[in-house]
Amino acid sequence: MDIRGKITNIKNINNKTRIVVDLEDDYMELITRYSSGISADVELRVDDGRCLTIQQRGKVFSIIKDIALYTGDAPEYLRGILTFNYCVETNIPLFSLSDCSVTIARGFISFLIDFVLMHNIPMTDLGINSTDDIDKYLYSCLKFRRCCITGLAGADIHHVTGSRVGMGHDRLKIDHSNLEIIALNREWHNKVHNEGETNVFEAYKIYGIKGDNILLDKLGLNYDDIS
Repeated sequence: MDIRGKITNIKNINNKTRIVVDLEDDYMELITRYSSGISADVELRVDDGRCLTIQQRGKVFSIIKDIALYTGDAPEYLRGILTFNYCVETNIPLFSLSDCSVTIARGFISFLIDFVLMHNIPMTDLGINSTDDIDKYLYSCLKFRRCCITGLAGADIHHVTGSRVGMGHDRLKIDHSNLEIIALNREWHNKVHNEGETNVFEAYKIYGIKGDNILLDKLGLNYDDIS
């Protein structure tokens, strides 16, 4: 259910943000039907009002071209199908790449890179250069076990400095919920162990991230301390 409105008040209360939203229509009955009239989980998308950039449009067309070369489908056909699928997945109206917002374009680029990583589709440029949201890219590389530098499949899970698993500990049993990890192929994994992370991470603008329970489950990593 996608409901539109405008933020009319916003304030910080005890380090949490309280927002008042005026909806564009009367949704009282509809909302209470799903929320039992007391509380409900919601997702807030804020439209920043800016139109997508030339760079974002270029990234979209480049990734779709790579997918078309791999599948043999026409790029225009794929763009329509993938745009429709993204709108269904995110519950937003159909949009045009001629005038959609920066936020929508950023999400669509991440969606396309997810598709490429999931299906092991070769890319003309490195995924790290094609992404518009580095956090989501690093998450997807972990999810699909693809090296975040080279894009190669079968990546290792590297525990970054400060989150290393010490000798005598079983990495499958320790609690990973607060550990930062990153997906690297064996060559780059060995390189950062032997030469340190600083130069490599700074050169490619990458870093370790904490995985949520869904990601850790997929990777077979524990998020409760049972060591």
